[in-house]
Amino acid sequence: MEIEEILSDRYQIVGVIGRGGMANVYEAYDKILDREVAIKVLRYDFQDNEEAKARFHREAVSSSQLMHHNIVEVYDVDEKDGKQYIVMEYVKGKDLKSYIDAHKPLPLEEVVAIMTQILSAIEVAHDHQLIHRDIKPQNILVSEDVQVKISDFGIALALSESSLTQANTLLGSVHYLSPEQARGNSATVKSDIYALGIVLYELLTGHVPFEGESAVAIALKHFQEPVPRIREEKESVPQAMENVVLRATAKDPDDRYDSVHSMLVDLSTCLDESRKDELMYIPTQSLRTLQKNSLTKKNTGAKSGPKSVPPPTAIHEELDGQYDQVQPPLPPSKPWIRYVIWGLLSICLVLGIYLGVGLFMKNATVPDLHGKTVEEARQELKDNHLSLGEEELHWDDELAVGQVIDSKPTAGSKMTKNSTVDVRVSNGPAQEEVGDYVGDSYEKVRQILTKRGFIVERRGIATSNAQAGQVLDQSLEPGARVVPSQTSITLTVGNGLAEDILMQDFYNLSVDMVDKFAEEYGLNVDYLYEPHDFIPENQIIEQTPAHNAPLKAGDTLEVLVSTGPSEERIVSKMVEIPIDYQPTYHENDKDEENPLPNKIEVYIGDANHDIKQVAQEFEITKSRTIKIVMYLLEDGRGQYRVVRDGEIIDENDEITP
Repeated sequence: MEIEEILSDRYQIVGVIGRGGMANVYEAYDKILDREVAIKVLRYDFQDNEEAKARFHREAVSSSQLMHHNIVEVYDVDEKDGKQYIVMEYVKGKDLKSYIDAHKPLPLEEVVAIMTQILSAIEVAHDHQLIHRDIKPQNILVSEDVQVKISDFGIALALSESSLTQANTLLGSVHYLSPEQARGNSATVKSDIYALGIVLYELLTGHVPFEGESAVAIALKHFQEPVPRIREEKESVPQAMENVVLRATAKDPDDRYDSVHSMLVDLSTCLDESRKDELMYIPTQSLRTLQKNSLTKKNTGAKSGPKSVPPPTAIHEELDGQYDQVQPPLPPSKPWIRYVIWGLLSICLVLGIYLGVGLFMKNATVPDLHGKTVEEARQELKDNHLSLGEEELHWDDELAVGQVIDSKPTAGSKMTKNSTVDVRVSNGPAQEEVGDYVGDSYEKVRQILTKRGFIVERRGIATSNAQAGQVLDQSLEPGARVVPSQTSITLTVGNGLAEDILMQDFYNLSVDMVDKFAEEYGLNVDYLYEPHDFIPENQIIEQTPAHNAPLKAGDTLEVLVSTGPSEERIVSKMVEIPIDYQPTYHENDKDEENPLPNKIEVYIGDANHDIKQVAQEFEITKSRTIKIVMYLLEDGRGQYRVVRDGEIIDENDEITP
């Protein structure tokens, strides 16, 4: 497009913002609404490319569904003169990649502020069942007042959809590609979390963790090599902050945050004094590998060298030499001996067949019962002329409770028919007993539970300084038996009375985060509720005091909470409209003997009708009164218009419930 060109008689092109592989982005002026906008136009050489058009359409649809102050807003989507375009909010600033290069190293507080906005935006996308799939600094805009805006949902994928193609899982930038995508698997919420972890790494260090000569080389590093330690490069980064990166970029998706919200909560406290002594996060899978290697070394012992081959045995000349001698021929046998031998062989053959058939008829083979339920095993043994014996319970990490692990005798063994077969039955994964941790040091308990495989959640609560760092309560009862790897335990920890508390920014965040913040620092909260068209239910619209305002224990926060979009009640109203018949005649009817009918068109504007479209159409040959039913918002207005033979004869735009 050319500078000064006007698109759709409305948008005047002012300049070029950027040129991409499939689309160009222009700065433009909206002449109707008097504002600057950005317009993304699909390039001319892609106008006939169905895949490119589909991706362009997905970006428009995906972005238009998301209303959030950290997501670039879509104003309009249209096609004119063969040009597909999206009209978007104009962000005056630069992308995050350029911002990092210009301002690195960034202060840690600024890193948290920027990352919090990014996470808040992606959380909204996930809440709307959209995976971004292309999170990278180049798709994150930073305004002049350092407000973050996420853009480019061109390859976003609905969580309810299957992947579009295998190639589509690799559309995102390889520098931010999750290990599972690098292997060719479909993108998930955890894939976005991995990319967010790489973005946080880049904010802290000023560069990406992996470089290579080719995209394939970089992708291999993502699932083969650990993310380089940040604290080895920048000691000023607290371990708690590095832990956010380590957990988000864990190779196994199960070791990553369960949601972007969990990552946001963890990031919000990573600079707190209470977390200054936090240990380095080690993924569960890495712990298991270390433990396995340790056991292997203990059991292996000394290194074993190659086995020596014994020398060949010497030939015994007196014995072995006899094989070289020609043996004298046997004397001729007598004929009757031959018949005796044949008779004996026949008797042996008949006896062998008799014994073999007898054994076959008496014996049964133990079937393979692995993975079958006890009832299935019982029936299969019965079908094989055997019966189920003792059932012995054992822990098993693979089989569900009640499934057979193995049998005694083992599968394939021969047994006398009607014998019993004992089985070992799975009692599920190994369970461990939960201890009583109240009164112990939180950090000590956390390390113990983490090594055992538990998922440990911390819940801070304002207490006296004497109880700071102590476990005051636990979500699991002491003595309970649970599977650690499948169990989350929440420890309530004394937080002490902080002297300097700064108000956090809770805009568009969950009420739960306000509750946790107030509980941790001994604050009171007053809640007000009102509907909001864009902010989801139970998320914050406004807060008092403002972000970064100083607080002290006992202060009261006021938050305005969204109840979601308002549900306006619609009421029906019947309106009577008199219509006069106006006789008209055909031009050949000079004596006006045959009056023509009037054509009547009724237009309705209400909750169910568009005033621009005909709601009713009919003919009359005499005056009559019609009745129409209008559906009106409880505090709204409706309108109608009656047209007779092309002329408006009645209209009213003040119809109220």
